[in-house]
Amino acid sequence: MKYADYIKEIEIDSLWHEGGTEGKGRSQGEKHIRWQLDPSVNILSGVNGDGKSTILRRTIMGVRRVSDVGGDGIRIATVPEDAEYVRYNWIATPDVRSEYDTNLLTLVERYETVMHDEVRQTLLFDIIDNLFSATHKTVDRSKKEFAMLFWGEPLDLTVLSSGEKQMLTILLAVYLENDEHYVLFMDEPEVSLHVEWQKVLISTILKLNPNVQIILSTHSPAMIMDGWMDKVTEVSEIAS
Repeated sequence: MKYADYIKEIEIDSLWHEGGTEGKGRSQGEKHIRWQLDPSVNILSGVNGDGKSTILRRTIMGVRRVSDVGGDGIRIATVPEDAEYVRYNWIATPDVRSEYDTNLLTLVERYETVMHDEVRQTLLFDIIDNLFSATHKTVDRSKKEFAMLFWGEPLDLTVLSSGEKQMLTILLAVYLENDEHYVLFMDEPEVSLHVEWQKVLISTILKLNPNVQIILSTHSPAMIMDGWMDKVTEVSEIAS
């Protein structure tokens, strides 16, 4: 199996038509999307209802069958060009609060089943301790399983705030890819995060895995304040 290092271009024949438009033409209001991507960071912005989330979801449909010729109206160009598969993760703001627990605890279970590189594990723990220091929460480094402490006492992860659970979910998802090349899709990840965490989110992800390609949608100016302005693409710039 040959995996892609990153996605270099996304083309969607008709954003609002699930089956493509080959031989049909596009109806008024449908959008043709062509987006050339940066190997590292890609930030999609635009007004509410302009299709940001739909672009991400349609792209994921394409990467699930990247070796297909695009009969569904979605074409994914990769590096290398002959890649058959794309490793990816998808993180979106949960619709209900219980999904924060489900998402986090699923990754905690995965964490317990993998072999850990000590250097990367220490990096993960240091990042978490730094982010959570203001609320006196730390990783319990004495445990084999992933666990946290509050003022030095064991902490039930389900009592964390929604933003804390979202941040841990993102960090564990990135960490568990073990420095592999892969694509991280995130749809408005800032919704539950404090503005200071929004500002450092992208740089923190890249610190944990420099081989990840980030493709995200956002409404938050804070997400681009840490030097990512030149990575922003407006939906209007890639739609015709």
